[in-house]
Parts: sequence; structure tokens; C-alpha cells
Amino acid sequence: MMQMATLTLEKALVTPMGSVTITTARLIEAKLRRLPRGTISCKQELQVNGTSTNALLSQIRISEPQLEDTSWRGYLRKRKLLGTISVEERGESRVRMVHTKKSSIENGSGHILAFDKHYRTDTKDSLNTMAKLIDGKQISADIRAELHEQIEQWMAKGNRAPQLTAILIGDDPASNTYVSNKMKAAADVGINSKTERYGADITEEDLLARIEALNQDDSVDGILVQLPVPGHINERKVCNSVSCDKDVDGFNERNVGRLCLDMNTLIPCTPLGVQELIKRCQIETFGKNAVVVGRSKNVGMPIAMLLHADGRNDTCAMDATVTICHRFTPPEELARFCRSADIIVTATGVPGLIRGDMIKEGAAVIDVGITRVTDPATGKTKLVGDVDFEEARKVAGHITPVPGGVGPMTVAMLMKNTFIAAKNLASKKVQN
Repeated sequence: MMQMATLTLEKALVTPMGSVTITTARLIEAKLRRLPRGTISCKQELQVNGTSTNALLSQIRISEPQLEDTSWRGYLRKRKLLGTISVEERGESRVRMVHTKKSSIENGSGHILAFDKHYRTDTKDSLNTMAKLIDGKQISADIRAELHEQIEQWMAKGNRAPQLTAILIGDDPASNTYVSNKMKAAADVGINSKTERYGADITEEDLLARIEALNQDDSVDGILVQLPVPGHINERKVCNSVSCDKDVDGFNERNVGRLCLDMNTLIPCTPLGVQELIKRCQIETFGKNAVVVGRSKNVGMPIAMLLHADGRNDTCAMDATVTICHRFTPPEELARFCRSADIIVTATGVPGLIRGDMIKEGAAVIDVGITRVTDPATGKTKLVGDVDFEEARKVAGHITPVPGGVGPMTVAMLMKNTFIAAKNLASKKVQN
């Protein structure tokens, strides 16, 4: 019969077993969906069937000395055991430890969605000369499927469907396409959505008044103002006018401040999508060197925050050592920083900025940039990223394509934020 105990940064499941074995992180990841979801809060010295965690780790090292390598020590330093640990002790128990966070459905806080699937894309080796593609389309589709299931469960408990309202100003074709894609995704996961369209001549005063009315509307959970807005409207004032509770873009300065303080908040969708890609593909970030190219307040800066902050706190950040480069970084310095990076995230909109000779062997390359260019060979337009993809994939260990990488994840994270906002607002309503 299975018992359950909790540790600081690990979840321990104790079951009757007899053998002493250790399996690797990759094997346990395949079993994650079978484990109950839970959270963690005790000291590492918590007793498990009478044996402290440190004592268990000592037994592991003695019984399996071949695991004393850099990767294993890295996990121990962080005290996140992404592996199955079986130790013979008093009741001949098996201790299985997995780092996780409490499910948003179970804890009611609506901050973190538990992972049901993990995407193992083993790093490049001598038998594979091309980087592993990070399939943002597939991962985002799976996230949306997870959200659909969770929203159905949420509604089965008597809650209404989450509601997202988008405000679209002017007739920019790209903005129209983006909003249309977002509304289709909302319908796909079970979120009710509405698009309010206004002419480019709308006054700032009228726009702010409409946003305030939506802030006060209890039937609206998420408010999205599609950027950019016309030049006569102050973008920062518009972003700050959206209620923090309904700010599904994560652009309100208070939500940005909470992100910088590593607190529970609505995180901007593109940075959150990058984090999700990295985590679901099991790209190691703890103590690794990361370079973020681009310092925009909505993308580059929050990505850097999520990469460098402490993984033990609310944003579930990634504990990397981060360097931020931008348009004033000399080209030779940009190349030098990138060559030392285990992870490169670029978001500049400059095609071909990151060349193959700037990438460290086996590094993970996340290309957020997207630019429409004309193909000189065909005369047709196409979308490209910041990275010279064909050259980079010969060197990198993992790489996102453009299109089909980060873009679909941004939309999926907007749906996630809308669901989180709905649950948080419902919880506040009950408390009041």
C-alpha cells in the first residue's frame, strides 16, 4: 500500500519494495504522469520511515558510485532529484522523489499547471550531426489539450467558462491575424472570447474608459489589448490601466514588478512560453550560462528574469547565470558571449544575427525573433528568426524553428493565463 511524504524540494512516495536500485532522470520523467500531484514544504532532513534524506543520499552514493558525475552532483546541489531512488531500509521501502509543484486545479491558486507530458529530446551526440528540433506546435497543442481537460473539470464543479475580451484598434493585418488566432485557441480550450474592434482614431480617453468598464465587469476574466496601439495613445498608460487580476498579457507594471521579485503573478506570455519549452524539453538550466539577446520590457527582460531567478520561488525560475546583450553590445562581444552560452534566447527581429560560428557545441538555441523577408530565389516572402537556422542546427544541441517554435507557445500561454485569472478571480469572489 502506498504512503506519501513530502520534502522541501522533492516529493517522496514510499511503497513496499525490496531491491536497492537507481534509475536515471530520463526514466522517471516517463513515469511522471502516474504520480499524484503535490507540493512540498519541509526541511531536507525530514525523516522518511525513520531515515533522513541526507542519509538516503549517502546510501545511494555508496551503492551506486558510478553516478558520482557532474550531472548527478548538479542535481544534488540543487536537491532536485529527477530520478527514481530505491533504498532498502527498515520496512524495505522504495522512495521515489520528483521535483514538482502543486497542481493549479488542486491548490486553487491557479499559478502553475502541472506537466502531464515531458518532451525528451536527447542532446546531440556523435551519431547525430543535427540539433534536435523543439516542436513548439506539438508542445503547444498538448498544453491546450491539458487546459481543455482542466477547464472541463473546473466547469463540472459548477464554475462558468473563463471569459477573454480582446481589444483591437485599427486595421493592421498582422494584428488582425494575431487576434484571430488567439480567439480560435480560446474556443479550442473552452474559453469564451469576444473581440471589440475600434477605429485607429479612438481617443486615449475613450479607450481607457472602456478598459475600466471591463475591469469592473465580473463576467470578464481576462483583458487583452492588442499591441501596438496608434501613436497618439500612450502604450504604457494603456497597459497599466488593465486590472492586474485580468492582465493576461502580464504587462501591467505591478505584475512586471512582482515577476522581478519572483512572486506569484501573471507572467508575459512569450517569456512564459520560452520557460515552458525549456522545461518540457528537459534542457538543464541550473548553474548553466545563458545569453539573452534583446532587452525589450515585454520579452527580453522577463525572459532573463525567468532564466536567472531562484527555482524554489513562485515563478519556478531556472537558476541560470544570465548575460543580457542588446543593440549596443559590440558584434565581437556578442559573439564572445554567445560562444560561452549553454542556452541562447534571442528576441531582436534581426534576421541572421546569430550565426552558426557563434554557437557553442550542443547549446540550446531558442529563437523568439520573427521577421518577414523576401526570398531572393523565389521572390516570395517568408518568416525567419534571428538565427541562421541551417548553420545553427549543425552545431546546437536543441533549436526552435521559425515559424513553429515559440510563436504557438505564446498563444498557449495566453490561454493558460486566462484560466489562471478566472480561477483567481473566482477564489477572491468566494473569499469576499
